[in-house]
Amino acid sequence: MNSLEMENEIRALLDESADIGALEGLLVDSADWGVNIRMTLNDHFVEVDLIKNWDGFEMILLDDQNRNSVQIDELRDILQILKSYY
Repeated sequence: MNSLEMENEIRALLDESADIGALEGLLVDSADWGVNIRMTLNDHFVEVDLIKNWDGFEMILLDDQNRNSVQIDELRDILQILKSYY
């Protein structure tokens, strides 16, 4: 899966999922290193970098000068992580 396909799948996943909370201002941008996601989720600005690796994806959550990294297997696991953090 290339970065553009990842971008489209992530956008569709987040647009269709109402169970993560109030989602506004979704920006999904592909780059040569992976995908950057920016949004307002439940009144919190959220920025996520998603990088494909051998085990699936490294999901890096950037929040108020904090950086948390989580390993996920599939793109749909993004929803579970976002629900637990926000």
